[in-house]
Amino acid sequence: MKSSKIFWTCCTVLVASLPVPGFAQSTPSSPEAGIDYKGGSMKYQILPGKIRERTLPRAFDFPIITRVATDTSITSDHLITEQFRPPAVPQGLTADDVPRIRSEYTRALTAWSESIKECLGKQPRLLRVSTGNPIQINGRVGTIVRNANNRAVCK
Repeated sequence: MKSSKIFWTCCTVLVASLPVPGFAQSTPSSPEAGIDYKGGSMKYQILPGKIRERTLPRAFDFPIITRVATDTSITSDHLITEQFRPPAVPQGLTADDVPRIRSEYTRALTAWSESIKECLGKQPRLLRVSTGNPIQINGRVGTIVRNANNRAVCK
């Protein structure tokens, strides 16, 4: 009984170590199967149902390289902050003027903060490098551009 177990174990190990022709890699049968679309030979295993070589349209350049638009007429680094003007404080300030001035200042500060929040929701104005045309995101062109100092500003 023991000798038959040893015998069958040895046979199993021997059969498992033999190469099986069904699992061995074969050379590609078609000439384009071994060539990558860039023209070099492939260093990876060919997958079944491989897509044949594809060519792109002549006007298509890939990858699409973009850059942020630059407006050199803007020299300020802080457009929104520079547009903020607090209300003027009169020379002869009385206790009755304080609530009025405080409410004017609060309104101006609220408007300034709303413009900052609005700017945070905007997108940059991207240009395609090869053509210089603006890129539309969700049907709109962005409004954030770089100024003359190469800093991003909201227009």
